[in-house]
Amino acid sequence: MPVPESQLLHAAPGLLATPAPPEIIAPPQYSIAWVILAVLCVVVIIALIVATVKITRAIEKRVAYRGRPDDVETLKAEFLRAVNDIADRHENGQLASREGHHELTGVMRRFVRRTTGHDVTSQDLPTLLADERTRAVGELIGDLYEPDFAMSSDRDLRESVRRGREVIRTWS
Repeated sequence: MPVPESQLLHAAPGLLATPAPPEIIAPPQYSIAWVILAVLCVVVIIALIVATVKITRAIEKRVAYRGRPDDVETLKAEFLRAVNDIADRHENGQLASREGHHELTGVMRRFVRRTTGHDVTSQDLPTLLADERTRAVGELIGDLYEPDFAMSSDRDLRESVRRGREVIRTWS
């Protein structure tokens, strides 16, 4: 049989605690550690973004640097423009065939000097032909001697210009 509640309260007064008085408990305050942690997270995120941007830009610069023409390619383009200028002036009637051949010889000699570093502006033909690297230019200059120095020649400047362009393009 169950024991009534009133008997239980009086029988064992030390077993039950008295209820706490009602009071308002303030919420716990956040620790300063959370603020420091949040600031550190923001700093790390910013550092990652900056590092990513710098690394990708460096990679892009390297790729662009590799993609740019090297010095030989730049020189080739410069001398191809000079040869094209000779052809254009001849087509416009501003340059005779003999003078055009003479200028073409000078352009080719300057091209060899700029690409190899050897001054071949006054070297003779056998010296140009002896060097493996300058042989193609030597052969072209050898073919240009006749129209370059003869009073009249049947050699067409357009063909000489075409061969000069070919020598410049195939230069390595």
